Amino acid sequence: MELGGHKMAGKKMNTKLKKGIFSAVAVVVLIAAVIAVNIFVTSKNYTVDVTANKIYSLSKQTKKIIKGLDKEVTIYVVNKESDVNSSYAQVWKEYKKNSAKIKFVYKDPELYPNFTKKYVDSSEEVANDSMIIKCGKKYRYVSANDYVSYSYGSDYSYSADSLQLESLTTEAINYVISDSTPVIYTLSGHSEQSFDSSTTSSFEGDNYSVKTLNLLTEQKVPDDCSILLINGAQKDITKDELKMIKTYMKNGGKMYVFLDARVENLTNLYSLLQSYNVEPQKGVVVESDASKYTQYPIYLLPTIKSSDATSAQYNSNVYVLAPSAKGLTEKNAKKDSSASDYTVTSLLSTSDGAYSKVDTSSSTLNKEKKDISGPFSISVAVSDSTGGRMIVTGCTNMLLQDIDQAVSGANTDFVLNGVNYLAEQKNKISIRAKSLKTENA
Repeated sequence: MELGGHKMAGKKMNTKLKKGIFSAVAVVVLIAAVIAVNIFVTSKNYTVDVTANKIYSLSKQTKKIIKGLDKEVTIYVVNKESDVNSSYAQVWKEYKKNSAKIKFVYKDPELYPNFTKKYVDSSEEVANDSMIIKCGKKYRYVSANDYVSYSYGSDYSYSADSLQLESLTTEAINYVISDSTPVIYTLSGHSEQSFDSSTTSSFEGDNYSVKTLNLLTEQKVPDDCSILLINGAQKDITKDELKMIKTYMKNGGKMYVFLDARVENLTNLYSLLQSYNVEPQKGVVVESDASKYTQYPIYLLPTIKSSDATSAQYNSNVYVLAPSAKGLTEKNAKKDSSASDYTVTSLLSTSDGAYSKVDTSSSTLNKEKKDISGPFSISVAVSDSTGGRMIVTGCTNMLLQDIDQAVSGANTDFVLNGVNYLAEQKNKISIRAKSLKTENA
């Protein structure tokens, strides 16, 4: 059994079943069941959110964004105002209360049966309470089916995990008011791992365009590249590609690199990372601290470190799950004077007792003579004086749908916050879903 090959089992949701579960009635029932013990007190224009997870309150980031609006934003809600889900209405009320630039218009589908045809693909059924958010000629459709996220239970039943209404609404507002859309180029030509469609949708939801880049045909990193992303390359980049990437980074470029722990012979790619003071270690990280892993000692629950890129999740009650990860260490500046040109910040770290299993085909997880002692970083951020930024994460499995769902989307949040850090989009860091689950006393 190869240690690098573990994958968490999961089941995909059938599209028709999903539409049924996400119907307006089901959403009302499920939310009511999850937050039945919470009370929302309303008196005229004064509201107090006493829910355990502040479900109806807006984040500081959202308030900052909408209070700073200099353009009119219209949010069309596909429903009669009196029939709108009360939980959604409470959240939207906070948007109106915090910005005079936001206007809500309710479109009863019985009175305006053709209204959505201009904005939504004709093959898609538009659920009640869906939004069309518009500013000038730019708009975004947000389906009510996506307001609440669900996960599988051990008995294969679904349960409501989080309310994503604020994140979806604010992301859409960010998109329609933006004059330009930053481009993420994903490198191709080296058997890179593909993203799930949900990951691409998450990037697009944060107002990024995702394109594929083959450097051998383009001969340079495009001028409109906001972030160059390498996702689990199985083959090494060429020396010519290495030069192109270095040129891009010297001019203040931004990169996000995911490494596959099973792949070692990437001489040129690793030399690039080493030139930025990051040393990928051989093998797969094994944890000795039981509080830092789940199921298997290679299913890591690393510590989230304090940094600009992790400010939303640092000291929060969330876990990031990193199965089959490669350890990263910082280059020794005393041995290499060039190492002092770059600042390396750990984003995710192991315990001191972690070690890297060099022989990934070994029949034992116990530490052997050739194994490398930790601690390690699982993800690091690098910055330099030219404005260049890079994040290196030693785990390609983080964004697999079943892995991400196991931690209620915290992996996606971690990556998106990192992307926004690279692109210097500080306002978008941490506008994430609100948990619908309460802690037991």
